[in-house]
Amino acid sequence: MLKNIKISTKISLLVLLLTGLAIVAISFFTQDYNKKNIYEKYAATLGALAETKSDYVDQQAERIKQALVILQNSDVLKNQNSPAPEEGGMDLMDMFGGGDEAADESESDSLAGADPVISFLQTQKELFGFESIMIITPKGSIIKSTEGEAGNFTDPDGATFDKGRMGFYFSAVYKEAKDYFGFATAPIEIGGETQLIVIRYSLNDLNAYLTNYTGLGKTGETILLRQDPILKTFTIITPTRLDPNGPIRVVENKELVETLQTEDKAKEKLHQAKDTRGEEVYRILKKIDNTGWVLLTKISKAEADSIDGSLTRVFMYAGICIMTLALLLTMTLSRALTRPLLDVRNTLNLVAQGVLPETTEEHSKDEFGQMAYKVDELVVTLKNNAQFAQRIGEGKYDSHFTPASENDLLGMSLINMRQNLVENEKRDNERNWIVRGVAGISEVLRMHDSIEGMGDDVIKFILDKIEAIQGAFYVVNDDDEAQKLIEMRASYAYGRKKYLKRSFRFAEGLVGQAVAEKDTIVRTEIPDEYVTLTSGLLGDQRPTALLIVPLITNEEVYGVLEFAGFKKFTPSQINFVKELSLILARTIFNIKVNERTRNLLEESQKMSNELQEKGEVLRQNAEEMQATSEELERSNKKLEEQIEEVNRTQKRMQLLLENASEVITIYEDDESIRYISPSVETILGYEQKELIGHSDIENVKAEYHEVMKGFFQKLREHPEERASVQYEYKTKSGEFIWIETTGTNAMSNPAIHGFILNSRDITERRRAEQETRMRSKMQALSENSPDLITRLENEAISYINPVIESYTGQKPSLFLNRKMQETDIDKAIIDGWLRVLEEVNTTNKTVATEMDFPSELGQRVMQVNAIPEFDENSKLESVLVVSHDITERKMIELEIQNKNKKITESINYAKRIQTAILPNNRVINKTLPDSFILYKPRDVVSGDFPWYMQVKEDIYIAAVDCTGHGVPGALLSLIGYFLLNDIVRSRKITEPGIILDLLDEGVTKTLRQDEDSTTKDGMDIALCKINMDTREVEYAGAHRPLYAMKNGVMEEVKGNKFPIGGGIYKNQTNFTNTKLTLGKGDSIYFSSDGFPDQFGGPEGRKFGPKKVREVIERVHKLPMPDAHTIFDEEWENWRGEQKQTDDVLLIGIKF
Repeated sequence: MLKNIKISTKISLLVLLLTGLAIVAISFFTQDYNKKNIYEKYAATLGALAETKSDYVDQQAERIKQALVILQNSDVLKNQNSPAPEEGGMDLMDMFGGGDEAADESESDSLAGADPVISFLQTQKELFGFESIMIITPKGSIIKSTEGEAGNFTDPDGATFDKGRMGFYFSAVYKEAKDYFGFATAPIEIGGETQLIVIRYSLNDLNAYLTNYTGLGKTGETILLRQDPILKTFTIITPTRLDPNGPIRVVENKELVETLQTEDKAKEKLHQAKDTRGEEVYRILKKIDNTGWVLLTKISKAEADSIDGSLTRVFMYAGICIMTLALLLTMTLSRALTRPLLDVRNTLNLVAQGVLPETTEEHSKDEFGQMAYKVDELVVTLKNNAQFAQRIGEGKYDSHFTPASENDLLGMSLINMRQNLVENEKRDNERNWIVRGVAGISEVLRMHDSIEGMGDDVIKFILDKIEAIQGAFYVVNDDDEAQKLIEMRASYAYGRKKYLKRSFRFAEGLVGQAVAEKDTIVRTEIPDEYVTLTSGLLGDQRPTALLIVPLITNEEVYGVLEFAGFKKFTPSQINFVKELSLILARTIFNIKVNERTRNLLEESQKMSNELQEKGEVLRQNAEEMQATSEELERSNKKLEEQIEEVNRTQKRMQLLLENASEVITIYEDDESIRYISPSVETILGYEQKELIGHSDIENVKAEYHEVMKGFFQKLREHPEERASVQYEYKTKSGEFIWIETTGTNAMSNPAIHGFILNSRDITERRRAEQETRMRSKMQALSENSPDLITRLENEAISYINPVIESYTGQKPSLFLNRKMQETDIDKAIIDGWLRVLEEVNTTNKTVATEMDFPSELGQRVMQVNAIPEFDENSKLESVLVVSHDITERKMIELEIQNKNKKITESINYAKRIQTAILPNNRVINKTLPDSFILYKPRDVVSGDFPWYMQVKEDIYIAAVDCTGHGVPGALLSLIGYFLLNDIVRSRKITEPGIILDLLDEGVTKTLRQDEDSTTKDGMDIALCKINMDTREVEYAGAHRPLYAMKNGVMEEVKGNKFPIGGGIYKNQTNFTNTKLTLGKGDSIYFSSDGFPDQFGGPEGRKFGPKKVREVIERVHKLPMPDAHTIFDEEWENWRGEQKQTDDVLLIGIKF
C-alpha cells in the first residue's frame, strides 16, 4: 500500500505522525516526571521521618537492653549473700554515665543501712527512668523489687517467662487509662541458678514523640506495631491519628505480616499498600531489632496524588494547535522538495535503458541539486569506462585510463583485466621458451652414453640458453660410501671449454651446501674465494650473479649445475635450470647404472675362468682325501663309543649336582670362582655362567665381608683343617638368606688346586631359632606385664597371664585350654571378647576397642587390642588379646569434658552479650548503605570489635583491636565500647583526635596503668567521623592506617605510633586529627592488624600491608558487597591450611 503513495504525501504523513508522537511523548513524559517528583518528594519526606523516628525508637530499645546487660553483669546481684564490692576504679555504671561523684555520695548516704540489692536496683531505676525493676524466679516469685512488693508476678503475655530465660525479651504493651507500658526481661545467674530480671518501662514519652505529625500532611501518621508472626496478626501499641484515645487493638493483615517476614530491603523504602481500613496508602516499614516492634510511617495515596489533575487539559489544547500549524507547513515543503526529484528520475530512466545522455540543466545548491550533479558524474564515468573497454577489446593494452576513484569498481576491474591479459601473454612466452630449451637438452642427452662427454655439451647448451658467462658440471662420486665427493666433470667460460679439476665434500662451500640442503642457491653477493676466469676482452672480472642447482631424483642428489654471470638471473631462467635438473639427474642415474652393469659383467667373466682352473686341482685333492676319510671313520667310531660313556657319566653327575641340597664351589687363590655346581640355580637363583670367573663377595652382606676374608685366610694358614662360617647372602631376587659354608683347602691337589666350599641354606633353621628366642622373651614379658594378656584359639583360652588373678581371684591354670563360656569370667567380658574375635576373623587385621570390665576391683574400663597370629600358610591360627586398664584415665577425661562444657557455655554466653552490644552490618547499613564489615573472631568471643554511633548528621565508626583475643580481649572490648559511648554520647566530644586522647586516659585509669606500669594491656584503633552529606571524613588512629581511594588514587593516612592504654610511652603526644574531603565513588578502608598479619601463602609469610593495598586498588570500583566477597576469598586463599593468627576486622565505606 505504501509503495503506491507519492513521496509528497509520504512526507506530509511522516511530519504529521512525528509531530503527533512528539506531542504525546512530551505530554506523557512531563506527566510521568511530575508523578515521579511527587512520589520522590513523599519518599524523601516519609523516609527521613521514618529513619529519624526509628532511630529514636532504636535508642530507647537499646537503652533498655544496655540496662539489662548492666544488671546481668552486676556483682551485687550475682553475689546477693556477700557484701557489696568496695568502691574503686570505674565499673560499667560509671562508663554508661553514672560518674557524678556528688550524686553518688548523696545517694549512698540516703541508702545507708538499706538492702544493697534494693539500693542498687533503685539506683538503676532512677538512672534509666524505669517504672520498676524486679528479680523473680522462673515461676514468677518475686525475689527483689524496687517497689518493695512480695508474692508472685503474673506472666503478662504468657511467653515472658519462657522467652526471658533464653535472652532479651520485650513483652506485649498494655494501657492503663492514658498510660502505655511494657515489660523487658533477661536471664541472670544468681547462686548457680537462673533467675529473671523484669523491667517495667513507660512508652508515654515515646508516644508523644511519635504523635508529632509535622511533615505528614492531613492523613499521614507514624504508629508502632508489635508483630505476631505465628498468628499472622499485629498489635497497634501507640495512639493513631484517627483514634488517639482508642484502646490497644489486634488487627489481622496477612499481607503486612508476610511483608515483614521477608528479608527484602525494599520494604524499608516507600511502597504502595492498603492500610487496615482498606485505603490505598504510601508506607515505609522499619523493624526494631530484638523487640518484635515495627515502625509504620504512612500517608494517603489520594492526598499524595491530588496535585496531578489539571495538566491533561492543557496538553490537549496545545496539541491541537501544533498539529494544525504542522499540516500547513508540510504541504508547502513537500511541493518544493519533489520537483528536483523528477529531473533525476528521468535521467536515471535513460541510463537504465543503456542511453548515456548529456548533462542536465543547471541545478540548485541544496541536497537534491547535489544529487543531480552526482548523476551527471555517473553518466560521464560510465562513458569513460565504455570507451576504455572498447580499446582493450581492440588489443590496445597501452591505452591511458584513469578510474573515477579508488572505489570505482568497474574502472578498477577494467584495469585489472588489462593487467591480467598482459601477464598471461608474458607467462605464455616464458613457458614456450622453457619448453623449447627442454626439447633441445633432450637432443643433446640422446647423443651421449657417458658422463664425461655429456657434461661439456650440457654446460655449453645451458650457458647459451641463460646467457651466463661461465658454468660447471659436477657429479657425486659414491664409490666410497663413507666419504662421498662432489667432482667437477666439465666447465665452460666465455664460450670455451676449461679444463678445471675440483672436488668438494658434502656441506663444503656453496656447492657442498646445495647438495647437503638439497636446495637451489641463488646469490648476488659473490664470496671472495669464488673462482674468477680471465677473458681476453673483459680481463679478470668477478661475476655479479651465481646460480647453483642440485640434480635430484628420488630424494637422492646425483650432481650439481653451477653458473655465473654479470647479470642477475631471471625467474624464468632459474625455473628453466630447475626443470633441466630433474632430467639430468635421471640421465646420470641411468648412465651410472649402465656403467655398473658393464663392470659387473666383466668381473663375472674373469672369475668364471679362474674357477675352471681351480676345479681341476680340487678334484685331485678329493681323491687323496677319500682314502684318509675311510681311516678317520674307523677311528671316529671308537671315539664316539668312549664319548657316549663319558656323557652318561656326566649326566648322572649333573643330576646329582642339580638336585643337591648344597652348592659346591671351587675358588681360585684370588677368591674368584672357577667352578660352581648346578644346584646354585635352585638354591641361590643364579646361573653358573653368571658367577664363574668372578668373585661373589659383593653378594655377601656388607657386615660379613671381613668374616669371609678371615674364613679364606684361615683356610690358607691351616690347609689341613676344615673351617665353617655362617653369613647372609643375596639371592638373584635381591633377598638375603642365611648360608652355612664348610671349606677345605685343596691347593695341594693338582687336579683341583683351589678352595672347595660346600654351602647350604639355613634360613629356616635360623628363623626357627629366632622364633624360639622371641617366644621365650614374649613369655617373660607377658608374665611380668601389668596388662591382662590372653591368647584365644577357636574361642578357647590357650594362654592367660597371672594378671587375671587380680581381677577374678582365680589362678591362671583354671582358665587354660577351656572354652570361654565354661570359665567363671563375667558374661559381659566374654561377649566383648567374642565381638572382637568376630571382627578379627572378618578383617584379618588388628582391632582396637574399649569395653567395660566387671571385676573384684570394681567396674573397670579396658582398652583392648586384638592381634591376629597366622600359621606358615598365612591362615589365622590364634588371636592375642591385650587388655590395658584405663579406668583412671577415663575418669580424668570425663572430669575434663565436664569442665570444658562449663567453660564453653560461659564463653558462648559471653558471646551472646558481646553480640547484643556490638553493632552489625544491618545496623550500619541503615546510614551507610554501601559499606561492609568483614568480621572473623579467632575464638568464640573476640578482642576486635566494630564501634558505631550516629549523632545528628555525623556518623562515628571505628575498628578497635584490643590486646589479646578470646575472653581477655572481649573484656577489654567492653571497656573500650562503654568508654567510647560515654565520650561521644554523654560528654559530647566530636573530634576523633580528642576522643582517642580521652579513650587513652579512660583505659589507663580503668586498668590502673598510671599506678602499675607492669600491665601493658591496651588497644589499637582506627576511628572515623563521617558526614555523608558533605562527604567529609575526620580520622585519628593508634597504630592503624586509613586507606582512602580518591579518584582512583590511593592515599594512606598513617595513625600515631603509640596505642590506647598500655602505660605511658616516651614521646607520646596527643592523637593527630586528619581531615579528608571525598567525592562520589570514592571509598575508605581500615582494619585491625589481624588482617595483614595472617600467615599463609606458598612461603608461609604474612599477608602484609602491600597486598592489602593491592586488593583495595583492584576492588575499589566494585559495589561493597562484591568487595567484601573478594577480600574474604583473598584472605582465606592466602591462609589456606594455616591456623588463624588473630581476630580479623576490616571495614569498607563507599560514598
